[in-house]
Amino acid sequence: MAKPAVLLIGGLDPQGCAGISADVQTVSTHDCHAVPLVTCLTEQTSQGLTHTGALTEAEFMGQYQACIADFDIAAIKIGLIPNITIARCISNIIDQHDVPIVLDPVLASTSGGIAVAEDVQQFILQDLLGKTTLLTPNLPELATLTQSEDVDQIEHSTIQLLSKGLAACLVKGGHADSKWASDYFNDGDNAFYCYQEKLNKDVRGTGCVLASSIASQLAHGQDSRDAIVLAKAYLNQGIRQADELGCYSVFKHSMAALQLEDLPKLCYDPKLIGKQFNFPACPNRLGIYPVVDSSEWIDKLIHENIKTIQLRIKDVSAVVRQQEIKRAVSLCDESIAFFVNDYWQTAIDEKAYGVHLGQEDLHDANLIEIEQAGLRLGISTHSYWELSRALAVNPSYIALGPVFETTSKQMPFTPQGIERVKLWTQLLGDKYPLVAIGGIDQQRAEVLKQTGVGSVAMISAITKAVDYRTATKQLINCWQK
Repeated sequence: MAKPAVLLIGGLDPQGCAGISADVQTVSTHDCHAVPLVTCLTEQTSQGLTHTGALTEAEFMGQYQACIADFDIAAIKIGLIPNITIARCISNIIDQHDVPIVLDPVLASTSGGIAVAEDVQQFILQDLLGKTTLLTPNLPELATLTQSEDVDQIEHSTIQLLSKGLAACLVKGGHADSKWASDYFNDGDNAFYCYQEKLNKDVRGTGCVLASSIASQLAHGQDSRDAIVLAKAYLNQGIRQADELGCYSVFKHSMAALQLEDLPKLCYDPKLIGKQFNFPACPNRLGIYPVVDSSEWIDKLIHENIKTIQLRIKDVSAVVRQQEIKRAVSLCDESIAFFVNDYWQTAIDEKAYGVHLGQEDLHDANLIEIEQAGLRLGISTHSYWELSRALAVNPSYIALGPVFETTSKQMPFTPQGIERVKLWTQLLGDKYPLVAIGGIDQQRAEVLKQTGVGSVAMISAITKAVDYRTATKQLINCWQK
């Protein structure tokens, strides 16, 4: 595929730490082509912004025509807007492109100095917000745009911006007096906090890098929530590896393999930021993992030497469900890792080995009660942002799916593919056992074994097999050889 081109609109930082300079490095590192459109030639140092040096309308629009002469633009990132003339030009430019727009509302330099004029701020609110895919203000910028100094009202302030036509907002919380760098995302349908422990480094241009990284991910077709999580990981890695240069720690641009320590964690309630859970561990290699719909199947399969199994039972009365879970527990001795799908309270009551929760169930379940009962916890994930949600809970294992197309369950997610399984196996390492699920049969299990993944879960390959005993034996043999 052709490398996507990202139009970068912003000011030139003469020290190369922020603005267009940081944007270009970020976008290039993300395997996109950077197309820089300079709004102003700033004068700024570690002491702050002293002069914006805005271009004329003719100079700016002349640049723009050259920018688009030979490229199709896949995304646009907007930074420093020095005056109302340039602001109106940017509005007209946006109208020419049906692509994701990431607006980082640089209203003042973090280092201090002069600020953007009031008329530009009003233009952002009245015109540009309604054309923006994602706004990325920090806390001071959010306070300025909403005329609210109460940082505890971040959710209310964000909704206020969404009511003006904004599609989505990511509020950067690095300025908060907390050990956590916690950002808040809201697009009207989804809202969450994305957090990491702050690193003790003073790095300029991180807001530019984050917005440009998100724009690059969107240009590659990522979902906005995945784009944010991956951009946060990129940002953390670059700060963690920052080089010392002069009076700065300078951001390290690199697309080295994603590290678990750089991935943010995700929660829906600010009171859960930094909350630690400690679920019991389970074997790193859970092996062949059938998912079945009755205790009868559990009885059959444990006699075929299955050591990990899940009961997913739907559309029955509460009485029947409890009876089935109770019988399943009685069938499984200490050598069997028996997980109950969804019904965590019954799993606790009947003293099951563990419970498996989907993302929706994870939102509603009493995790503290599950933890205190000593049950193992498995969590379904289908994307990077769901992985970040799982990491916040510190589960016993993580399931990734669907790896292939599946007919067992209606899935709104596209298949993950073998390469994603390999990548996540390396990413999670020995910290979290990974279970691959979705469309897995004998042949695909053999291929997945080569990725290093410790477990494969399946339904139809066993329960719909002509001879389930032979199918089970072949799967176990393939996994153990």
